[in-house]
Parts: sequence; C-alpha cells; structure tokens
Amino acid sequence: MIAFRAARVAWCSFVTPSHAMRTVRRPKKWHSLLTIVGAALIVGVVPSWAGAQLRGGTIAGTVIGDRDGAPVLSAELRLGADGARTRTNERGVFALNARGTGALQGDTLIIRALGFREQRLVLSAYAGRTDSLTIRLVSLPTLLPALTTTVGQRVIRASDSPRSVTVVTKEQLDAVAAVSANQLLRQLPGMQELPSPPSKTSISIRGFDDSRVLVLVDGEPIAGGLIESRDIGRLSTVAVERIEVTKGPSSVEFGSDALGGVINIVQAAPTSTLTVDGTARQGGLGRRESTVGVSNTVGKLGFRMNGGWRQSDRVTGYNATGSTFNRIYDLRGDARYSLSDNWTLRLDVQGSQERQRFPVDASFNGFIDNRGIQGFAEATGTALGGNVRLRAFQQRFEYQYRQSRELLPIRGSADSLEQQERQGRYLASYTRVLGRHTIDAGVQRSHRTLVAPEKVDGDSAREEITEVFVRNSFTVGPVLLTAGARHTNSTLWGATTNPSLGAAWQVNPQLRLRTNVARGFRAPGFKEIRFTFTNPAGGYTLEGNPTLRPESSVSSSIGATWAPNTVLSFDVEGHTNTVDNLIDWRYLGDNIAGFQIYRNVNVARARMQGVEAGMRIAHGNTDISLGYDFLRARNLNNGLPLTRRATHTARLQAARSWSLLQGLATDMSVRYTGNAPLVGIPAGAPITGPFSTESGVIGTQGALLSVDGQLRLAVSDFTELSAGVNNLLGQRPALWTPAFDRQFYAGLRVRYGVR
Repeated sequence: MIAFRAARVAWCSFVTPSHAMRTVRRPKKWHSLLTIVGAALIVGVVPSWAGAQLRGGTIAGTVIGDRDGAPVLSAELRLGADGARTRTNERGVFALNARGTGALQGDTLIIRALGFREQRLVLSAYAGRTDSLTIRLVSLPTLLPALTTTVGQRVIRASDSPRSVTVVTKEQLDAVAAVSANQLLRQLPGMQELPSPPSKTSISIRGFDDSRVLVLVDGEPIAGGLIESRDIGRLSTVAVERIEVTKGPSSVEFGSDALGGVINIVQAAPTSTLTVDGTARQGGLGRRESTVGVSNTVGKLGFRMNGGWRQSDRVTGYNATGSTFNRIYDLRGDARYSLSDNWTLRLDVQGSQERQRFPVDASFNGFIDNRGIQGFAEATGTALGGNVRLRAFQQRFEYQYRQSRELLPIRGSADSLEQQERQGRYLASYTRVLGRHTIDAGVQRSHRTLVAPEKVDGDSAREEITEVFVRNSFTVGPVLLTAGARHTNSTLWGATTNPSLGAAWQVNPQLRLRTNVARGFRAPGFKEIRFTFTNPAGGYTLEGNPTLRPESSVSSSIGATWAPNTVLSFDVEGHTNTVDNLIDWRYLGDNIAGFQIYRNVNVARARMQGVEAGMRIAHGNTDISLGYDFLRARNLNNGLPLTRRATHTARLQAARSWSLLQGLATDMSVRYTGNAPLVGIPAGAPITGPFSTESGVIGTQGALLSVDGQLRLAVSDFTELSAGVNNLLGQRPALWTPAFDRQFYAGLRVRYGVR
C-alpha cells in the first residue's frame, strides 16, 4: 500500500502541471485513468528485477531478430522447464547463471519473446563463462520487418508498438523513382496529397494535413514550420534509408503538431565498406535530376556524404504551365565514431537551397527562395544501468518572396516577406529494461525564434519550450501494453499534458490484435499569437491572439493483422479522431478606417473517422499489395465536409523481378482517389481558414486514377538502366491542383561496392 501511494504521488507530480502556469483543460477521466495505470506500471516493475546469484558457469550472448538483425529487448531465457532464467537488456544482451558448477551437456536453453517463435537450443559442455552466443529468433508472420522511431529517438520494431505504422523502404523509393517524399507518400494507406497554392503541397494523414501532421528528418523538425512554409514536395530522398509514417496523435512520442500523425524521414547510416553511388534522370515536364554519394567505415570512423539537385517546369501544388519552375539543391553528411564498445558519437549536417517561380497574374511572376541548414551532434551509450542518448540540434532557415516581370527576380528587391527562423533543441533520454518492462524517460529543451518584419508584432518573436516524457512498454504473456505521457511547457502559450495508452495481443502465431488511445496537441504558432498585419489593398487587418489555447485531439483505433502463412497477410483498422479548439479566424467588425478586423480564435471542431484495409501477397520474386480506405472528415460546427478530403481511395502495387533477363525488375502502382468536395468561404471574404465555420461547398474535385510504372535492368554489377512513366493515362481531373500531365523519364544508376 505504501508503494502504491508513493507511485501515485510520483505519477501525479508528472502529469499535473504547475498551478503557476496557465494550462489546457484536460478531461478528468484521462487523469484518473493514468493515475491508476501509472501506479500499476511503476509498482509492477519492482518485483520483476531480480538477478540470480552466480553459482557456476555463465551463458552470455545477444538475442536479435532474424529479418532485421536488431536486438530483441526483454526476451526471456530459461534453462529447462524450471531452471535459471534471465532477460535481455537494452542492447539485447543477456548473461544467464548456470545451475551448479558442472557441465551443461544436454541442457536446453529456451528463448521466448513476443512476436517471435519460441526457440530451444541444446547446449554443449560449458566451463566457466562461454563465448558470446548470437541467437536469431524467427519472426512470426504478423511481425513487420521494419524499424521505426519512438519516444527519446529510440528505434524499435514497427510491430512492437500498438500504433498504426507504415514504413517505406529504400527499395520502395527506388521502385517509383521518387526524388521527393510526396511522390511515394501519396500512395500509402490513409494518405492523400493536398495542395497549398501557389507553391506547396502537404500530405494528409487520415484527414489531417499541413501543420497538423508533424514532418521530421531523423527525428528533428523540417525547416519552414514557423513561417508556415512547410512543403512535403521540397523534401529530398537523397541518402534516405526509410520513411516512417505513424498515424494518429503522437504527442507522447514527438510533442506538438502531431494531431494527425508523424512522417519521419530517416537517413542511411555509413556503409561498412567503400561505396560510391550516383544516379541521373531526365524526362518530360522539364524533369532533370542527379545525385552522388560516397560512404565508408575506416576503423572506428564511419562517414557518408551525399549531394543532389533536381528541377522541373512544374511547381508542387501549382498546375499552371508557362513560367512555372522549381529547382532544389541538397547536401547531406553524416559521421559516426565509436569511442568504445558502449559509446558512439554522431554528427549529422544537411543544407538545401530552392527557387520556385510561378505566375502571379498576367504581368508578374512570383519568386520564392528558400535556404536552410540544420544538423545535430549526438552521443549514445550505456550508463546508470541503461542506455543514454544526448543530442543537440540547430536549424536556420530563410524565406524570401519577390515579384518581377521577368524570369529572374530583381536583385536586392526583397520586401517585407523576407523572413527567418531559428531553432535549437537539446535532448537527454534514458532507456532501461527492468524484467518485463522497458522504460523510456527524458527531457527536451527547445528555443525558437521567428524574424518577420511587418508580419509579426515587434518584427520578431521567441519561444522557450521544456518537455518531460515517460513511457513504459511491458509484456504479460502474449499481450504487449504501453502507457506514457508528455508534459510540455511554453513561454508563449502555457502548458499541456498528453497521455497515451495502447495494447497488442498475439492471439496465436497468425493473428495479432491491437488498439491505442491517445491525446495529441498542436501549439498555436507565432503568427497565430503575434501576427498583426494590415492589407490596405484588401481592406482588412488580421490580429494575433495571445490567449489562444493549443488545439487538442483524442484518437482511438482498433486493428488486426492476420497472416495465415508467410505468403499472404491481411490488415484492417478502424479509427476515429476528434479535434477541439481548432484555430480559425473570426470577423470582429470594422475599425474607424473602415478596414475589416479579423482575429485568430479557438472556434472550430472536427472529426475524422474511417477504415483502412489491405492485403499483401509476397511469393518468390513477386510482391503484390491491395488496399482500400474509407474516410469521413466533418466540420462539427456546421456539419460540412472538410475540403479536398476524398471519401474513397484505393491502391494496387505490384513488383516483380524476372528470370528472363538477369537483373530485370518491374514496378507498377495504381492509385485511385475519389471525388472530393471543395469547401470555400463566402464571396468577398478576404481571408481563408482551414476550418471556416461559415464555409459552403463550392465545387467537387474530380476523381483521379493514376497509373505509374517503371522498368529497371541491371546491365552489370555496377550499372542499372531504368525507364518509367508517371500518370500514364494523362488524367487531370477538374480542380485537382497537384495532378500533372503524363511524364516519361529514363535514368542511369552507377554503383560501386555494397548496397
């Protein structure tokens, strides 16, 4: 009882913000539920941590997964039916004390872990400590062979989480010749590409888009978020190993902006041997691109350098021809140094420069120039009985808008839309395995600065953010349970606490059930709080609102994966997400000068509900996947649908390597996006908002059937030729902004060394 009270006090001290700070109202049911669950989890770990005394020889080694080679945490190892037992630690390492002091000839070592088949090893004779064993557990058919990032930047298996996770691999990126992230993400289940004219596009996750989907690179925010210039089409796939998509609120794992989900672009690690890789492509619509990279590990130092550029005569999110143009340069570098067997240092730096050009009217072209650089230094290793991660991140981004009658901007003609943003984040996280429990905890401190003359009151704004998080993942027989919370305190808008609960049940080797309930939030931005801007030509003034509260959502999902064998698998998930305190503008009247006055307020509510279903067949050299998504996205204030959210989407993807010609591979994807309503605002209103309470349906975005295909032929061990087409049918549905014309392309890839 004393332990329970102590645990309850500790948990409440974490989830309850200081009375001195203005907080966001939280439903009492969350607080009470997490108090009980948190106490149970904390108390539950106490009796599970008990090491056996050394009485003889010791069996030591590492347990890893057969398909990914990653360590298996908290795997149980036992000698015989009732002999000595232990569990693997944060690195998958174990040390099992043997019975007695004699030989172990004939003893059986039993290894069990959730999501893997039980394995039994008959041991040979051991004397004292043995050589380290490497035990590879065979994955169950329902275990996804993919890794994903979770709280504290820790990498786990996708199926070790009860959340809905999709992981795009490097092979899938190559299969569609994707040079920007949106080209493949729009084909994934539960995702749609939405325009943000004149020059942006965003990816919607289950109805949420733009600032309500958090986009990261190696766990750090992409540039442009503070000035509302995030563009998923700007994100290069240079040096990308995988793209992780987590659906539903993920504030416990990543903090603000993750109302709809998270897109995390993960860069590849240095290769073990010298590898040189280069690609070049050219195609219709002015498509030209090339990349080059070199990677190697020499002694304790591994490094990777990659660069690339791409251009086209189309601007993402803008379907006009003529003067449209887009060009991006990217440079990325990564260095990792092993200080010892237990500690590693990493330095990652990347920069980009972009120019976009598009017609503003019949006489002028608009130009957007973006320049950014960011990077982090990180140290990871063992300390305090667990794994420690220390990371420092810095980011700089400049945005400049200009107009000209020519095809080039006028040098030195920068106007008030020249803006800058700076961010710094500092993370300290800790992971420890305590018997059946894996505890993640940490703190993150951030500072953000926006410089926007004549756009933000005072020309600049600054914010300091402190976040504390904890998450417990533990197993009870065939059931995985997770519980966590993150408390965020901002000097700009106050504080909020967001919890998450989840469970996954491995009913049998072929069937896995999962469910998750989470609360997420999006903090009001600099412009929403500090923006004070007058447009004399438009006759309006927009005012910021320092009393804004964060947008908040409560999401729940329930799903199942059934894999009767290694060839066939089915997956289905139902989800709902209700959002409160959505920030929108509201008309307040006219001022003495006759200008209309608008202010950002917490006024709107919305709900996204749907079902995702998919099937995959992987047999020999053939991989086929089918999927269908149903989405209902509504504005709860007026009952209208949310703009451009299609109710029905479907997809077919097929990949095959052929024996007819050694090294021949074909890839095809068919994507259908149904009709979607266009929701606008009353005629003459000067300002638009994503969830306007006075909007009405003004049209219908036509359905799109997009067929993409590619053929790749390895003509030697070092050279690969490719040819493909995007939008084979040449469809350009009515009012579909991101849809481009048919585009054929051809490419060459040269590779030396290992993949």
